[in-house]
Amino acid sequence: MDHFKTSLKLRVSIAKQSDRPLIGRLCRQAVSRSDYVFRILPSLLARETLFLAWNGDTLVGMTNFDRCIDGSGWLSVARTDPDWRGLGVATFLQREIAAYARRQGIGILRLWVLSGNKSSLRACGRGGFRQVCESAHIFHNLRPARSDEKISASHPSEAQLASLLKSRYLAKMQCYIGYRWHFVRLTKSLLTRLRNEDQLYLIEDNAVLVSPPETRFRAPQSSLTILEGPFAKSLNTGKTIARQLGARIVSSYIPYGAYEISVASKVGFRRRDWGTHCLVFERRISAGRRTTRIE
Repeated sequence: MDHFKTSLKLRVSIAKQSDRPLIGRLCRQAVSRSDYVFRILPSLLARETLFLAWNGDTLVGMTNFDRCIDGSGWLSVARTDPDWRGLGVATFLQREIAAYARRQGIGILRLWVLSGNKSSLRACGRGGFRQVCESAHIFHNLRPARSDEKISASHPSEAQLASLLKSRYLAKMQCYIGYRWHFVRLTKSLLTRLRNEDQLYLIEDNAVLVSPPETRFRAPQSSLTILEGPFAKSLNTGKTIARQLGARIVSSYIPYGAYEISVASKVGFRRRDWGTHCLVFERRISAGRRTTRIE
């Protein structure tokens, strides 16, 4: 492959249905036949958000782009063919997506990388991303809700919302939270919106955010964010709320710390290998002109 690598000339396109065989090959080579991308690929293709990097007719990499609830952009499912790693494919895609996002009026991009993924960490540095927080992903499989379980959403005052934004949990995460499938920065305006959409729950000394269930893999899933209260009790409260909303899985990105991880394990939450230690990165997009055409 060395003689091909010396003449690397990348171009970008948005994935189409006809690209599925090559995308499948890329996922198998970059990860394995069990890559979770196979389960969500139909939705990515339908949304036309999957960016592909080509060298001639060879598919060498891909990255997906989503718009988040706070107006930022989210990069995910980054894959680079092992034969083409270390040549700037990931950085090229980051640059192209940044140009696309800029045209959409998006000023911030975020992504997360597993702490042990050295090549992706280097790509983040080259792409102008800076680390903003670190987290661990946990999840719990839920049993069906009981008929006597009922917790209602809360509508606290503006002063109470301002107080919640000063919680020690948010401080550990630098005010970034895992919401649905993305990381966003929790501001007063976003917290007000989530309160108005009945996603904020205050129960005794607990304050949590629980999103409506969304099916992206096999079962409806809600995301949980702890804002205040005893950690174990807050996790259990989140489980109860997610159950009554109809979720079969509740997941959360918690502060990466020995205490939080230990408590989560004791109340039945588990971790998957892909989310044991997540480093969250952010890039602010400056004004500029785009030079590469998206096909």
